[in-house]
Amino acid sequence: MRFFDRFTDVSQSAYGSSGLMKSVWTVLLTKAERAVRVAQQKLADAQQKKNLALERSEKLDSMLTEYSNQLRDVQLRSHHTREVGNYQQFIFQLQAMKVRSKQEMNVLDEVCVKARKIMLTREHERLKIELLAQREREKFEVEELAFENSEIESGALQQFNLKARG
Repeated sequence: MRFFDRFTDVSQSAYGSSGLMKSVWTVLLTKAERAVRVAQQKLADAQQKKNLALERSEKLDSMLTEYSNQLRDVQLRSHHTREVGNYQQFIFQLQAMKVRSKQEMNVLDEVCVKARKIMLTREHERLKIELLAQREREKFEVEELAFENSEIESGALQQFNLKARG
C-alpha cells in the first residue's frame, strides 16, 4: 500500500464519487476561485453601469450645448418670449439632469472602487491559498517519495536476509 493511499482511500459516500478525499486546500482553493469570479462579475457590472452613466452624461452635455446654441440663435433673430422661455425651461431641466448625473457618477465611482478592492482582496486570498496548496502537494510528494524509498529499502533488506539464510 502506497503512502498516499493510506491517507486518501475513504468511502465513496462520504467524499464523492471518486472515492478520494479532497484536500482542505483544494476545497478552499475552489471556494476562493468562485469568490474571485463573483467579485470580478460584480466589478464588471459596476463598471458597465458607470460606462452607461458616462454615456448619458456625455449625451446631456451634447444636448446642453445644442440647445444653448439654439437659444442664442432664437434670441438673436427674434424675441418671442414664449419660444425663448421654452428653450430656457428645457435647458434648466437638462442642467438639473446633469447635476443628478454627476451625483450618480460619483456614487458609481465609489461602487467601482469598492468592487475593485474586494476583487483584489479575493484574488490575493486565492493566491495565498494556491501557494499553500502547492506547498502541501510538494510536502506530500516528498513524504510519499520517502515512504516509497523506505518500502524499497525494507524489501531489499528482506531479500538480502533471505539470501543470507539460504
